Amino acid sequence: MSNKQVLKVFEGFAGYGGGHFALNRLKEKYPNFNFEIIGYSEIDKYACELYDLNHKDKNGNNIKNFGDITKLNPDDIPDFDIFLGGFPCQPFSTAGMQKGINDPYGRGTLFQHIMRICSVKKPKYILLENVKGFFSKKFQSTRKQMESMLREMGYVTNRKNKKESPLRVAILNSKDYGIPQNRERIWMFARLGGLPEEFSLEPPKIENGLLMADFLDPKGYVPNEMYLTDEQIKHLKEKHNIDSFKVKKALCFDVYNKKIKTDGYSITITMPEHNSLRVIEPNKEKEVVRKMSVTEQFRLMGLEGLNIKGRKVDIIFGNQSYTQLSKRAGNGWDVNLVTILLEFIFNQLKNIDENWLD
Repeated sequence: MSNKQVLKVFEGFAGYGGGHFALNRLKEKYPNFNFEIIGYSEIDKYACELYDLNHKDKNGNNIKNFGDITKLNPDDIPDFDIFLGGFPCQPFSTAGMQKGINDPYGRGTLFQHIMRICSVKKPKYILLENVKGFFSKKFQSTRKQMESMLREMGYVTNRKNKKESPLRVAILNSKDYGIPQNRERIWMFARLGGLPEEFSLEPPKIENGLLMADFLDPKGYVPNEMYLTDEQIKHLKEKHNIDSFKVKKALCFDVYNKKIKTDGYSITITMPEHNSLRVIEPNKEKEVVRKMSVTEQFRLMGLEGLNIKGRKVDIIFGNQSYTQLSKRAGNGWDVNLVTILLEFIFNQLKNIDENWLD
């Protein structure tokens, strides 16, 4: 057992635990890296079930779920070094109502509860994620409010310097980091005491040549109910003015934009109610169109869930429905990208903070 300091982690809006999965990956690559999830916050019962199924503490027990973040007393949480959180994106998403802090369900103000907790616990790091829309002009006042809070809390080198932003921000796309999904997300990182001037939140891009077709289930493993009937395909063509679904390689049909994606990438995995994605399979005899399976959706989120020979299973699904699991995937973190990002962050800070990885 290493005597290195243990990175204490709190996972907010945890979903299936994308941050936890990423930290596990880092532990595999860097055996001396020690971390502990001291707790998480999640209110969706299906997300909690999936989290508990896949993540345990060092004694094999469920990690404590502190529940609704709006009711959470910071003094009840053990101290931690990093807050990980993808706070709800619906208030800022083009697929949602874009109400921001005026969201009728109160989701737009949830970042304020992150600030409330961090103002008491003062973690060394804060890593947040949201949709690209969060950085549109419409939500500028929300961002300024967040920056002002962080500045007052000490996440800058000089609180009096109003020009120094406490946040490093980057728009990262999964397709640039080895996963063939066009998934753009805003990532925001802050460090107590501020960040070095040269610090970057944009890891070098990865080109591996893989396309969506490489991430689909092997032949025979896609559930029959995923396939559209001939009548449904005919209706889809008429409704979206598509001449033919005959393809030479598996491609993605973007229902929302009514076009076949010929670049070989998947569009963004979303909540199933948006119903925006279909897979087109190559077939010499007929047109084949289907929904994307659960295992394919999670594979495009960096996790393998198909338990067959030759594959290392990352995630266990339990007995949840297609709809519930698809919701988890659409709302989750791309584990592959988060792993790359955390490694990039820690390597840049190893000369001024604990050398967490080595």
